[in-house]
Amino acid sequence: MEIEKYIPQAEKIFLGEGTFKDDRNERIDFIKNLKTCDLLAVPGSGKTTALIAKLYCIAQNMPFEDGSGILVLAHTNNAVDEIEKKLKRHCPQLFEYPNFVGTIQSFVNKFLAIPNYISHFKQRPITFDVKRYEHQINKFYLNIKNQNLKNWLDKKQNPIKFLFNLRFDNDYNLINGLNSNKEDFELKDQSKPTYKGLKSFKENLIKNGYLHFDDGYFLANKYLLKFETIKLILQKRFKYVFIDEMQDLEEYQINIIDDIFFSKDSKTVIQRIGDKNQSIYNIVKENCDWKTRQEYDSKYTDLSFQNSLRLNSNVANLVDKLVLERPKNYKVVGAFNGSELNPHLIVINNKTTGIQIQNRFIELIKKYNLHHCDKNVKNGFKIISWNTVWNNDEENIDKKTNLKKLRLIDFYENYEKESINRKDDHSNLKDYLYHYDKEKKTLEAIRKSILNSFTRILDLEEIKDENGRRYRKSTLMQFIKNQSEEYYNDFKAKLYSWCFRIVVHQQNEKVYKEIVSFVKSNDFIGLNWHNIENYQPKNISKSNQFIISSDFQLKKEPKEGLKKKEEIQIDLASVHAVKGQTHCATMYIETAYRLPIYETQKIIISKGKDKSNPLLLEDHKCSGTNGKQALKMMYVGFSRPTHLLCFVVLEENVKDYLDSLCHTKGGSWEIDKKLIQVKALNL
Repeated sequence: MEIEKYIPQAEKIFLGEGTFKDDRNERIDFIKNLKTCDLLAVPGSGKTTALIAKLYCIAQNMPFEDGSGILVLAHTNNAVDEIEKKLKRHCPQLFEYPNFVGTIQSFVNKFLAIPNYISHFKQRPITFDVKRYEHQINKFYLNIKNQNLKNWLDKKQNPIKFLFNLRFDNDYNLINGLNSNKEDFELKDQSKPTYKGLKSFKENLIKNGYLHFDDGYFLANKYLLKFETIKLILQKRFKYVFIDEMQDLEEYQINIIDDIFFSKDSKTVIQRIGDKNQSIYNIVKENCDWKTRQEYDSKYTDLSFQNSLRLNSNVANLVDKLVLERPKNYKVVGAFNGSELNPHLIVINNKTTGIQIQNRFIELIKKYNLHHCDKNVKNGFKIISWNTVWNNDEENIDKKTNLKKLRLIDFYENYEKESINRKDDHSNLKDYLYHYDKEKKTLEAIRKSILNSFTRILDLEEIKDENGRRYRKSTLMQFIKNQSEEYYNDFKAKLYSWCFRIVVHQQNEKVYKEIVSFVKSNDFIGLNWHNIENYQPKNISKSNQFIISSDFQLKKEPKEGLKKKEEIQIDLASVHAVKGQTHCATMYIETAYRLPIYETQKIIISKGKDKSNPLLLEDHKCSGTNGKQALKMMYVGFSRPTHLLCFVVLEENVKDYLDSLCHTKGGSWEIDKKLIQVKALNL
């Protein structure tokens, strides 16, 4: 296969005037490599761009003589969207048969879970969706007829959560989450009514088409066990498999891909790409579930990207000391030459306000003239923290000092935690009309959203199609078409009018009122959905709360940042939310989480033989869970900015180290005490 000859084209398309060449030639080596391997890439090393370039070069050799394609997987929709956005117009064939580009979940659902479900139940599942799944759990719990089960569940602190986490292993034993096993399940006697009741509940959820995302892996594994040839079919179809964001995959996700493609006789090439030290997606784990090929077998050689094109050498040296898992030849090297700024340590106390912190950040942005560069403004300025809001059951007072423990919400009371809800599923009707995908410039997104709201109403009203299945957009439109040509045309005209007025004239509220009237009328809910003789029109009942939309809250789009008169926008976010982003300047505020309370207290060991301070560029000696978690969060947060990194710390946590941390006294930090030298504002 020709790869090297297409690299200059890829450079021109994806880098403009840039090049993939560097002193280690690491990107070129990866792009040319077509053998099974893992790539370990430091933050800002351009791994996704290198992968996209590699895919572009491979696409120039398509179609393959054997009719096979390539499989490109990532953990999140955002990562998939980035690949598609950059690559699709240059290589549309990569997004067509026999290729597949998507998330791990979408691959498992499409090729394994859904085919197995259809084979077994003769219908498609209604959805892989957390909200609808949870709705069914609440409905079940409120109507339990098995008294033994009801009494047993009522003794649990959170019975809904327990039911929510119920899964099956491959032998249909109940387990508490996919990473668990039957031995850990608290009910041992499967012959008892309580166990049977739980098992029946879970079986009926699946049978009725209400699936948690995890159920996709259960169905997929059952399918692979039942039909061994599926693996051979998929191996033949996909000659190359590329997986981005490997550090975020759970063990069961890694295992199912290897089970399919990484067998002794498989000819499929698998390349997996990621950074173990950024494995913070779901929970911050001490150790990443991903073990590289070389770790398991020395016949494989891991590749690495050590040069960070984002970080200058001063910040990179600091980030390198926060590395928790350091494979062979892994080092964070600063290769960005556009800034020589030292990281800034901003010292505060418990009386320092969020406005003061923000103002100091803006002063530094202006001091270094970072706001007059279009690229810098585009990359943005962000204030971030590990812990943002308080849960109801968390104690926010330090019992030793009687001082309030601090999180982002304590500095900025208007902060709203980032939403991770799916765009196409909402808790009320208004959400469907306001919170659709506005990035798409046609009416298709709002049309899809309105139709989804109608199928949701039918689902809540427990109205099914003639085959006893839940309505989807396609079956709903077919039912409407079957009513009469006049009704069908009238409905299409209404739908077009609603879409047009929302997108073009922003008449969301007027359209909402019209839709409420429509769905409650005989023209919708009153239709003869089951083709019954002497039919009495139905009224809205179970979906009334959904339609009323009393819990609707209009989201700010785009989300407001913190602005001053000078129009320098400062955005607030969690470390989780900015993972993968590049900023011009990042301010990381240390926040409270368990014990020791703050990040500095977790990673600095001031006593004993393991004495260590990574902020002084010393190798860390963290051994406890909380210390390791702090290292990962700081590693991700500190590696976002191209120019300026600020770390906001409480004076009491660093006062003994300030002199040695200062860059004029052998350290690497610019020490900024301005905020403890002024009287706190009374705001």
